[in-house]
Amino acid sequence: MWEYEHSLVADVTPEAVWALYRDPESWLRWDHGLAAIALHGPFEVGTKGVLTPKGQDELPFTLTEVEPDRRFADETAVNGLVLHFIHTLEPQEDGRTRITHRVEITGPAAPDLAPHVGPAVTAGIPATLTRLADLAAAA
Repeated sequence: MWEYEHSLVADVTPEAVWALYRDPESWLRWDHGLAAIALHGPFEVGTKGVLTPKGQDELPFTLTEVEPDRRFADETAVNGLVLHFIHTLEPQEDGRTRITHRVEITGPAAPDLAPHVGPAVTAGIPATLTRLADLAAAA
């Protein structure tokens, strides 16, 4: 398995970040790696959607975990890889929130492809977390 994780502690509430997570239309504002996103149903486990990374074809995804104000995860299977995106919100004692985005890549092609795909998929995550925190703070 290939793994990547990045966290940011921000002066925002989990609820403010969650409001952005559960609204896929807002994802283009904080994830500049996306050209388009569509969720085909409510923001709950099992709902499917499609996302289009900039410069690429659209990819299907499925929400695999949804815990309001705490965590959601989604999964995309493509070319023998399964990409797991985990988004976690942890309230801190000082009133701030630790926002963590984690990517795990598994699947039969992972040993060969993940070392190349992983860094490309995760390169923008630090900037994405900064934009997400800024948007949540401004809400």
